[in-house]
Amino acid sequence: MNKQSNNSLSYASHGASLGIFVYIILAISKLMVGYLFKSTSLQADGLNNFSDIIASASVWIGLKIAQKPADRNHKFGHEKYEVLSSFIVALLMLIIGMQVISNGLIQIINNNASQTSILVVTVTIFSIITLFFTQSFLHKLATKTNSIGLRATAKDMRNDMLISIGTLLGSIGIHYGYPILDTIISLVVGILILSSAVEILKASSFTLSDGFNPQLLLEYEKTILEHSSVKSINNIRARMGGQQIYLDVTIGLDPNMSVAESHKVTEELEKALLINHQLRDIDVHVEPFE
Repeated sequence: MNKQSNNSLSYASHGASLGIFVYIILAISKLMVGYLFKSTSLQADGLNNFSDIIASASVWIGLKIAQKPADRNHKFGHEKYEVLSSFIVALLMLIIGMQVISNGLIQIINNNASQTSILVVTVTIFSIITLFFTQSFLHKLATKTNSIGLRATAKDMRNDMLISIGTLLGSIGIHYGYPILDTIISLVVGILILSSAVEILKASSFTLSDGFNPQLLLEYEKTILEHSSVKSINNIRARMGGQQIYLDVTIGLDPNMSVAESHKVTEELEKALLINHQLRDIDVHVEPFE
C-alpha cells in the first residue's frame, strides 16, 4: 500500500470515529425520550441510530485493518476489509429495517396511539441539525479520501437526517390529532432503511466479487493505445482492492523489439496510466504482435 492511500485510510478512520460519537448521543437521547412519551417514530429513529453505532464501529475497524501493510497471507494488502465493513453495515441495516417495520405493523394491529411532547420535538430538531452538519463533513471527507466505507456511513447519515425530518412531521401530526401519521412514518423509516441497505449491499458485493466498471477499462485501453509502440491489447482486466485499483494488461509489441526496449515501453505505459488515471499497481505483460 502506498503512503497516500494509507493517509487517506487514516483520515477516513477519524471520520468513522466522529460518526460513532454522534450516533451514541443521538441514539441514547431518542430512545429515552421516545420510550417515555411513547413516540413510535422517535423510537424507530433511535433504534436506527443504535444500529448506526455498530455500523460505524464496523467501518472504523475495517479502516484500521485496511491500513495494515501487505504480508505473507495478503499479498495485495488488507484494503478489502474496508469494503467488507460496508457489507456488514448493509446486513445490520437490513435487520434493523425489518424490525422497525415489524414494530410499526404491530402497533397498527394493536391500535396503540403514539404521543408527543415538546421534548420529542426538541430532540428531533437537534438530531436534524447535528446530522446535517456531520453528514456534510463526512461526505466531503469520503470524497477527499475516496473511502468506500466512509461513503456508506455518509449516505446512511443522510438517510437518518431524512428519517428525523419524518419523525418531526409525525410529531406535528400527533399534535393536530392524527396519531396514525406517526406510525405510518415509522413504517416509511423502515422502508428507507431497507432501501439504503440494499444499495450499500449491492455496491460492496460488486467490489468483493471483483466486479469492475467496463467504462473505466475502455479509458485505460485508450491511454495504452496512444503509445506508438503498442500494436494491440490482447487482454486487460482490473479489480478494486478498496481504494486501490489493480490493473493487469497484456500488450502486443513488435517481435523484433529487444527486451530492454520492451521494458522501456512498459515503464512508459505505467507512467501514463499513473498520470491520467492515478493507477499505481499495474502489471504489464508483453507478447509478440502477430
